[in-house]
Amino acid sequence: MRNLHKYEELFPDEFDAELKRRPIIYCAFGPVEYHGVHGALGMDPVKGYEICLRAAEISGGIVFPMMPIAPGGHTMAKSENRDELRKIGKNMKPSVYTSIDICEKLYYELFETFAEDIGFKVCVAMGSHGPAGVLAKKIADEYPLLKGMKILNAGSLSHNQDLVEAEYKRLGISRISHGGMWESAMFMASNPEFVNPEKLKNVIPGAYEKHMIKTHGPHTVPTYDEIKKVSLEFGERLMQTTAERIAKDAIKALKEMGHLTERK
Repeated sequence: MRNLHKYEELFPDEFDAELKRRPIIYCAFGPVEYHGVHGALGMDPVKGYEICLRAAEISGGIVFPMMPIAPGGHTMAKSENRDELRKIGKNMKPSVYTSIDICEKLYYELFETFAEDIGFKVCVAMGSHGPAGVLAKKIADEYPLLKGMKILNAGSLSHNQDLVEAEYKRLGISRISHGGMWESAMFMASNPEFVNPEKLKNVIPGAYEKHMIKTHGPHTVPTYDEIKKVSLEFGERLMQTTAERIAKDAIKALKEMGHLTERK
């Protein structure tokens, strides 16, 4: 069965009708990236795309195809372009990152097309990878109203950190880490087969784990004791709550701009 919010599955007349009813475009950015041996490589773009699909079901609007294009690193420094990214990638194989300058031009061009050429009035830029979210926010801050379109920035933790912190406190998990229980739970809600905690059992640390432990300390790398606490129920709750809160923001922005019409 077709999903009538997926950009690529809509016929042109269906697209025009949904654009008229709810001129909201959801777009998820995130690289294919190593998060640990327990998770499939699409953790960032897949969970972001799933959140967008759920949000569009609530608010209406259209979801752009998954965009596995995002910067690497964590500083968003301009120096982290091609050569620097290749250095970062040595500890993150088989992750694929794109230079910040290229990402910025691509993101801006997409947003400009959504606004000026197609006619969307609200764009939810889901940066489900930290640097992608930072970059989308940078563009949104620079252009509060880009060609008549409001850009709303969202991320993996932007609308649900209260739930994550409460669950971590309940389970006795000390720190929200990259690829940790929270992120694995969200990924599991996209597809339970994408997370396998048993792969962490008795695992020998690789280049990424050694680098993170040396640079930031052992608490930055998820352990089997943490990941075995992952649950589909928590992942579903996180994903759905995130989608509901983001959809609410999108509707609010549309209403404030005077572009809200009743859905039929």
